[in-house]
Amino acid sequence: MSAQSNRAAVSDRAVRIVRWSLVALVVTVLALVSAVPQLPPPPPSLAQPEQAFVDRAGIVKPAFAREWAGALLNDDRAQIVVYVDRKLPEGDLAAWATHTAADWKIGTARDDTGVAIFVFTEPRLARIEVGYGLEGVIPDARARQLLEAHVAPAFARGEYERGFDALIFAIRKEIGGDDAESIHQRAAEERKAQVPWYREIGTAVARSPRLVSATVQNFREGGAGTRIVILVFVGVGLTIALAGLALGANTVWSVATLPAKVHKTKARGGAASMPAALFQIAMGVCGFFICLTLTSLVLLATEGMLTRKGSFSGAGAAIVWPAMH
Repeated sequence: MSAQSNRAAVSDRAVRIVRWSLVALVVTVLALVSAVPQLPPPPPSLAQPEQAFVDRAGIVKPAFAREWAGALLNDDRAQIVVYVDRKLPEGDLAAWATHTAADWKIGTARDDTGVAIFVFTEPRLARIEVGYGLEGVIPDARARQLLEAHVAPAFARGEYERGFDALIFAIRKEIGGDDAESIHQRAAEERKAQVPWYREIGTAVARSPRLVSATVQNFREGGAGTRIVILVFVGVGLTIALAGLALGANTVWSVATLPAKVHKTKARGGAASMPAALFQIAMGVCGFFICLTLTSLVLLATEGMLTRKGSFSGAGAAIVWPAMH
């Protein structure tokens, strides 16, 4: 009776722990969904332009804009859109640029290989917004270098057409050059080369800072439904990651204490615990790598579902060019 009573007490205690844990989880989720103030969404983006080169400030000749408009969207490697205006939009420029470029769906037909170039003349500000499929080809630092090398000096002299020519040719060179193979073939080769699972893990970890930033931004801007989805993804990912860390720590401890266990087993004149210890270590290693792989897959899935607004994820750079002299 005593043993049965103890088992019943343990069972009741476990049920209470699970019950209150679920209650605490629900309360935490509801608190995060309702208590965090919702940020206003980015300002509405512009209507999708009819041409690929839109100049609302009149800084280039109409013939120049028409000539580029006929070629920018027909490149097999990437689609490029140029938008020029006088004043900046209200609110955060980076969020607006991402939202606008995504609304325009630039590059969606070509593996998200789109580039949006925004130029605002009164603050003398230029920004490159890079599509999701080109982030590895034109990272943020390289986008800034292209603007500083080709846009800033030409625009400072008032030579806007020369600056646009230089920038567009430089972008095309970055994505493979006029004589290189198409972006589709390159993307296919990259996918074949990235078959090993550890490359996916490296990609997921490398993009995790941007993933965290974009997820927090989406959580603050989203409604209740969006916030619950984000919390589910984050909760699953953190649970798997913590389980992997626990397995890794336990495995390291098992390896560190293995000599002591072997010595103790020999002192007792037995050897039965040695296979069990090795099996535990092997299972711990397997469990750690399984959790690591699952965490990477959750990161990649979260990135695709929560941070990709259309074909853009926020990569790019902006500069202010010097005043005309």
